[in-house]
Amino acid sequence: MYTVIVFPGGRQVDALLLSASADRLRVVIPGRADTAEFQLIEGRWTSESGGQVELGAILAEDSTEAGRVLANARPRALTAV
Repeated sequence: MYTVIVFPGGRQVDALLLSASADRLRVVIPGRADTAEFQLIEGRWTSESGGQVELGAILAEDSTEAGRVLANARPRALTAV
């Protein structure tokens, strides 16, 4: 599976999803020597350093796998004030 990780400030990177569960993701990001791990904490994907990221997309051949990964995540909602 492939994913788009959106970092604070809006920077987006493509990543290869190595493993995923309902509350943990391990990905390989091109140009980085080590894998990155994100944990779902209170509905937000959080990096090992504590920074929050968003998943811009998860692309999978089998859509049930993507649904399982995102089952506990809160959807991103943009509202006008």
